[in-house]
Amino acid sequence: MIHISMYLRFDVIVYIICDTYHIEMGYACMVKVSDEIIIRGKKIKNRIVMPPMVCFSFKGDNGGMYGEQYVDHYTKRAKGGTGLIIVQATPVAGAAEQLGVWSDEQMKPLEKIAQNCHSYGSTVMMQLSCGDVDINELSQEQIHKMQSDCIAAAARAIQAGFDGVEYHFVHGYTLCRFLDPTFNQRNDCYGGALENRMRFLMEIMEQIRDAVGEEAIVSVRMGGNIPDVAGAIDVVKAFEELGIDLLHVSFGMKEPVGDVPAEFKCSTIVFNGSEIKKHVTIPVIAVSEIFTAEQANFLIENDYVDFAAVGRGIYADENWANKVLAKEPIRQCRNCGGSIRKCLWFTDHTKCPAKKIS
Repeated sequence: MIHISMYLRFDVIVYIICDTYHIEMGYACMVKVSDEIIIRGKKIKNRIVMPPMVCFSFKGDNGGMYGEQYVDHYTKRAKGGTGLIIVQATPVAGAAEQLGVWSDEQMKPLEKIAQNCHSYGSTVMMQLSCGDVDINELSQEQIHKMQSDCIAAAARAIQAGFDGVEYHFVHGYTLCRFLDPTFNQRNDCYGGALENRMRFLMEIMEQIRDAVGEEAIVSVRMGGNIPDVAGAIDVVKAFEELGIDLLHVSFGMKEPVGDVPAEFKCSTIVFNGSEIKKHVTIPVIAVSEIFTAEQANFLIENDYVDFAAVGRGIYADENWANKVLAKEPIRQCRNCGGSIRKCLWFTDHTKCPAKKIS
């Protein structure tokens, strides 16, 4: 017998499937990696996420950003059982005019990605990026143009069949710089107090929702250290109040340092994500060096976070999710160099040693 429990955040209902027997016996409902979750009416079939990672060695078709190589890449991971797939950071520039990647012709591979992922039961979102510029040097007119492109890009992504969008507020790039008070030195309405540093998204959130509709997921990928965990907690509370549906916690201007509790089986970045989850009711994705089934199960079953994002592990083995859910051995990512910047797949997928069958 199945019991459905739910919690409500404004107009977003998240359903978690639990076993009635355990509830009747007085046990807490232990969520498993295999459990589905519903956000904005979108059923995500399990708690395994393929996070956005740029495929630097891929080529687009006919001079475009995307093409069949990308279609095959994401389709294989959907076929491999991944619950939520987030397509790599896609620049919003030109979206308002439907130029570049946002033209009808260049959108065709993205439409195929969305279609194919759905055919294997995966939920699929697109990450939207505002590039890498110094926000302290932007005019307000330039900021408003970025905002217009953010709205238009979200609308185009939903038109292409994606289930939602994720805004890129991490890793020291443009939008991350607005949030971090140690970098943001603006003396106008986009700098200073938290409300001002949040203003870029606050001013357009209602328009984004109008553009994507009530059933689309709007997510933010943000740092768990802006500039520290306490600062990030203030930011995530504001994001939740703003109406963000999902938080994807990585790092901000720089990677965090510091030890984690001895019993915690994951990185400092993941630990920061687990700390942030304590302060919001919307679902949280943890990411960073989650390679094994043991780590994913540890995070989900202990309610540290709601999703485990497995980047290089899923790149090394496109069937990672299916194998973990079936308790089968995976093709292990070898964590080359210990850093994503030294990952051979990340820079040239043909050189990934995990792909070489011994």
